[in-house]
Parts: sequence; C-alpha cells; structure tokens
Amino acid sequence: MNIDFAYWLLEPQVWIIAGLVLVIADIFLGYGFFVLPIGVAAFLISALLAIDTGGYLDFKIFDSWRDVMIWFSILSVVSIVVLRLVFQKYKSQEKKDINDY
Repeated sequence: MNIDFAYWLLEPQVWIIAGLVLVIADIFLGYGFFVLPIGVAAFLISALLAIDTGGYLDFKIFDSWRDVMIWFSILSVVSIVVLRLVFQKYKSQEKKDINDY
C-alpha cells in the first residue's frame, strides 16, 4: 500500500486534525498563542479543500499539494496578524492596574 504525501495534504480531514492538535497544544501546553494562528490556518485550509473537492465552485482552488502549502503559509501569516491585532485590542481595553506606573 503506497499512499504518498500529496494524498494526505489534499484531504480536509487531515487539516482538521492538524488544526485541532495545534489549537489544543496551544491552549493546554501554554505556548502563549504561538501555534494558535497556525491551527486557525489549518481549519481554513480544511474548509477551502472541502469547498474545492465538493464541486461548489466552477474552478479549482488547489491543483496540487504545492498550492495547498502556499495557501497554508499565506493564511498562517494573515491569521498571525489578525489574531495579534485582536488580542492587542483586547489587552488595551482591560482596566489598568493601580500598581502599574
């Protein structure tokens, strides 16, 4: 049985599992939101692969595993920027402590 690497990268279920592992690792191992954006990007790739293989579009988003990896890297960077902005905005709205000078 010879299943190559490209087969696994084009399966949405693999990306859901990778996203779950990364998000759970970030929450329970205390990575400080280091791998959380990468897990979010894995969920987004899973959704895009499901849309692509489901025939909902007239065109193909991913032609090969290289396209999946390029989109994954782009979505990882975008999710890092977005989550960092969201968490900074949340931190700035917290009440200031009287002991902070």
